[in-house]
Amino acid sequence: MAILDPIALAALERDPRTPVEGRLNGGAPYTARIAIPDYGARIEQHYGRRLNALKMDFPFCHFGLSIAFKRPFELAVHDDARHLNEGLRMLLRRFGPLTLRNAYLPDRARTDAQRNVFPSLSFHIDRGDTQDDRISLFWRDPFDPVQRQPRSSSTLILANAAAYLQAVKEGHGEHKLKLLYQLFEEEQNIGPLFGEVMVELGWREPEGVGEIALLDNRTVLHASYYAQPAHKGYPIAVRYLF
Repeated sequence: MAILDPIALAALERDPRTPVEGRLNGGAPYTARIAIPDYGARIEQHYGRRLNALKMDFPFCHFGLSIAFKRPFELAVHDDARHLNEGLRMLLRRFGPLTLRNAYLPDRARTDAQRNVFPSLSFHIDRGDTQDDRISLFWRDPFDPVQRQPRSSSTLILANAAAYLQAVKEGHGEHKLKLLYQLFEEEQNIGPLFGEVMVELGWREPEGVGEIALLDNRTVLHASYYAQPAHKGYPIAVRYLF
């Protein structure tokens, strides 16, 4: 099943700053937008380092894709064996973190999930090289009495190269990419960095609106972010996909 039709995808590639509208398989209408156009150029400008000098894989021209459905939409993100939908996999490879708003998983897929809370600004991966299910699926269940409410904390996502450069900036040294960093704690206000060097998944849609997010642990690191440390919010649901 495709998510973006080829015409909409081509329009985003031509003009990544302008949202596009489309229909899923000719049916459910949506608006799609890119979170950070020209991501590599923004990282190089912010950190003053050329990415090709790092000798680190950087697969993104633009970073983060948000798809918002016009009305509530049930979406089978994976099959019963936890294999990711191939249309979504293509978008994940091309754009990195993928957010689907006003969407919810089928009944059978919303059960038996882990629910996690992590320390603020602890950037990490969920699954390493020894594990095959390296896609993280997060979701907010609009039918759950707790998760149907907006969340008071968010999720931040950085490409591997951006996490490395931020660690160097903070004095961690020139090292190989690590699987865990504590970053941005010395920044007085990280809000201006959202949409510049990292994507924020806010989980702030109105009550009863489903939200789904996907990321590939091979290419990005993520962290919880508590703008108000006393309010961590409820644990978000997570499952790992092949």
